[in-house]
Order: sequence, then structure tokens, then C-alpha cells
Amino acid sequence: MSTQAPESVTVQAGSADALARARADFHTLLEMAPEPALLHREGTIVYANPALTQALGYASGEQLVGTRLLDLVHQDDRSTAEGPLVTPAANTAAPWHRVPVRWRCVGGGVRATEAVAAPVDHEGEPAIVVLARDVTELAESQHQLLQRDRMAALGTLSAGVAHEINNPLTYLLVNLDYVIRRLRAASASDDPMGELARGMHGGGLPALVQSLQQSVDGANRVRQIVRDLLTFSQGSVEQRGITDVRGVVESAVQMAWHEIRHRARLVKSLAEVPPVDANEARLGQVFLNLLVNAAQAIPEGHADANEIRVSTRTDEAGNAIVEVRDTGVGIEPQVLPRIFDPFFTTKGECGTGLGLSISHGTVRALGGRIEVESERGKGTAFRIVLPPSKPWRASAQASPSDVRAMARRRVLVIDDEPLVGEAVARSLAEDNDVQIVTDAKHGLARIEAGEKFDVILCDLMMPVMTGMDLYAEVVRRAPKLAGKIVFMTGGAFTPRARAFLESVVNPCLEKPLDMPKLRSILARAGRE
Repeated sequence: MSTQAPESVTVQAGSADALARARADFHTLLEMAPEPALLHREGTIVYANPALTQALGYASGEQLVGTRLLDLVHQDDRSTAEGPLVTPAANTAAPWHRVPVRWRCVGGGVRATEAVAAPVDHEGEPAIVVLARDVTELAESQHQLLQRDRMAALGTLSAGVAHEINNPLTYLLVNLDYVIRRLRAASASDDPMGELARGMHGGGLPALVQSLQQSVDGANRVRQIVRDLLTFSQGSVEQRGITDVRGVVESAVQMAWHEIRHRARLVKSLAEVPPVDANEARLGQVFLNLLVNAAQAIPEGHADANEIRVSTRTDEAGNAIVEVRDTGVGIEPQVLPRIFDPFFTTKGECGTGLGLSISHGTVRALGGRIEVESERGKGTAFRIVLPPSKPWRASAQASPSDVRAMARRRVLVIDDEPLVGEAVARSLAEDNDVQIVTDAKHGLARIEAGEKFDVILCDLMMPVMTGMDLYAEVVRRAPKLAGKIVFMTGGAFTPRARAFLESVVNPCLEKPLDMPKLRSILARAGRE
């Protein structure tokens, strides 16, 4: 039988005591830490410190023990957090890599943090420690800066936007005046059709048709400009989704066009790129900032001698690449390292010093990067690299060509603007029986009275009763009609309205209405 030397036993006992003290110190450190922290095994929480429980609104850490870590994470951040926080050992190339994570609080609130994770020993078994730095107030400050920069950019472009709107409005109104005068003359004539056919100055019916078509084209130009404005002004919207990069670039170009046209030729080379997971308004602001900066780097008056080139392409890794290149004054080498610093500007009182800083932060948050190269006197190129979104498949939508002759449908139009209802009714009357009400309560009363409708066109935001409230009542009182509601919106979304539209499958048409799209929806309703 072997015996163990007393010295060996003493060393082992000392080691065990040291280990016990280290574990106790580690536990005390987590308990006293001013920032949120937790321990988990395979994604299940085994310990939460007081700072975390207090931040999330729980009475004690015991309430969180046994909870899945990802259940506490905001649903939009779970895919981002799962790898770095749940299985950090697999990410040894970037230990203690910080990731932005929003945590769900008791009562529905959210706390924004930057979190890191690493493997540790806890009570003799392997575990993962997650440490989080609360940046909720910082995020709110950044949001306010983002709003300030967005409004500054829109202020810079306001004169150009007004110019772009006033041009199509001019020929739209002039053409409509011409058509109205012609129709009045015809209506006062003993031979109205002959008067129209002969026409003023020999133009005849073709001139009327051309005038009306030009009016429609002008209205569509105004509609696109308004949509672009909405895209760049939606500062409170932070949800991400599948985003068409080329579409956002095109909108940014339209917004910046008046700023560009007096300074440089615009060259577009927009190759197909993969969609990205982004917020359209935030990404649009990035492109708009780069385009405005490119324009302002070129003095006015020599547009034919200068160029701003906007291009998109896909690199070998499958990333979407957007490049804005100008032939402007360039950036001094000693200044180049500071261009992404907050409040640093080379524009004097004309600049906020926020545009590039915010753009840099936005692109990084999307998992991408901004590259820049510049030579004094020759120009600058900014290159944005964005990772593609996860595989997706666009939902099939009926095109206007799908519209076929159907039996007449009964359509109820609910809009508090009478002229909208009247216009829609006139446009659809040839193939549909259209009823109009200007109050959602009156519409609900007709539904409750047993009237049957194939489609209900309902404005989303109305006084007295909103389209959202109407939908809730229809679900409760006539659920078979709830799926037949098509919402219309002028784009002034409240947080409640946006959440509502994300929660229902009903179509939503933006005003001004795309009538071919509406007729397509009606055609599908007729086949169902």
C-alpha cells in the first residue's frame, strides 16, 4: 500500500483552498459588477448578477435561472447574438468580440448593450460568462445625432427637391387646364364629339390623350419624389428587412440630383447586386451623404469637366459593393485618418461633422465596411461593402397582365377624404360596383347590417375610427371579411401603425394609388 507524503497532502489542500477562494472572488466580482453579467451552460442561464436583473426589471437573479439566454434577446438580434454569446469557443479567431445586443425587459421595454462572452469554469464545470455594457442612453444620443444629420441633409436638398417637384407640376397643371378648356368648349357645342375631334388648333382627340398622358407621367414623377422623401425622413424606423441596394441607390441619386447637376456629369453603372439585410432609411442616408459630399467637393460652374460616378457590383465573396467616385478637390493625407470622427468637418460652418461618422457606424452595424481612397486635386472614392442577406425568395405577385375579365365585384371604399373615394369609384366603376363612405364607423355599420363586399379599400389613418380599429372590429364581428380588407396609406406611419402592418397579411397600397396594382388585387379577389 502506497503512502502520500504529508507535504503533498498540504500542497493539494492549499491548491483546493486557492481554487475555492478564486471561485468565491469570481462570484463576488460578478455580484459587485456595475454592468450586467450572466453565466450560462449550453444557452441556459445558471446565474444572473444584480445589475442584469435590475436593468431588465426582475426582482432577483433566481427568476432568470433556467431561462434560455436567447429568449431574453430582442428577436431581431437573436441571429447576431447566437454565435458570439452562446458558443464563443467556436469563435477563437476573435475572442471577446463585442456585439450589439438588445435585451427584452419586463413590461416590454428594451435595453441596448454591447456584449462579450468567453468560456470559464463555474463550480467545477465549464460555462460561458456574458458581460454587457449598457449603451441605451448612448444609443438614444446617437439616434438624435442621426436625426440631426438627416434633417441637415434634407435641408441642404430642399431647394433642389422643390425644383424637381415644380417642373412636373407645371406641365401637369398646364395640360389639365388645356383639357378642361377643350372639354368645356365641347360640352357647350351642338356637336360635342365633332368639336373634340376637330379640336383647338387642329390637335383633336390625340392632343387630349397626349396631354392627359403627360399629366399622368408628371404625377408619377412627383409621387416618386415624395416616396424618396419619405424614405429619408423616417428617422424613428429601425427595423431591418430585405433591402434592394440598387433601388436605394437610385432614390439617393434622385434626391441628390439637383446638387449634382450644376457641378458634374453623373455616370451610373448599376450592376445587379444581392439584397442586404438593412434598414432602407438608414442605408439611404449613407448613400445620400456620400453623393452630397461628392458634389460639394466640386466647385460649381464646370459640370462638363467633372464627373461623379456611382456604381454597384458584386465581389468574389458575394458582397454588395457600392462605390461613389468624384473628380473633386480630394482630401489632404493628414486629414484622411480623421474623416470618420464625429463632428470633424472640412466644410467650416456649412458642415455638421456627422455625415461620415454616422455613415461609418451604420455600415459597421450592418456587418460591412467603408473604404476610402483620395488624392489631392484628383478626387475621392468611397467604397461600401455590405454582406448579402440570408437566402430569400421573393413572394409571387400578380402583375397587371394577370387582370382578366371577371364578374362585377362589390367594392367598399372607406376614406375620410371624399375626393379620394370619388376618384377611386370613377376609375373602378366600369368593372365594379363601388360604394363610398367617409367614416369607418359607417363602413362598419354597413358590414354589420349584412352587406357583402368582395374587397374593402380602407384608409389606414382616419379620425374617429382608424383602419386598424375597423380591422379589429371586423375580425370580431365578421371574420370572413377581415381578409378582404386592403389598406391605403399616405405614408405617415405611427409606431402603432407600422407594428400593425407587420402583424397582418393584408395588402397595403401607398398613396398616390398605383391603379394597375389595385386592379390586379381586385382581379385576384375575383378568382378567390
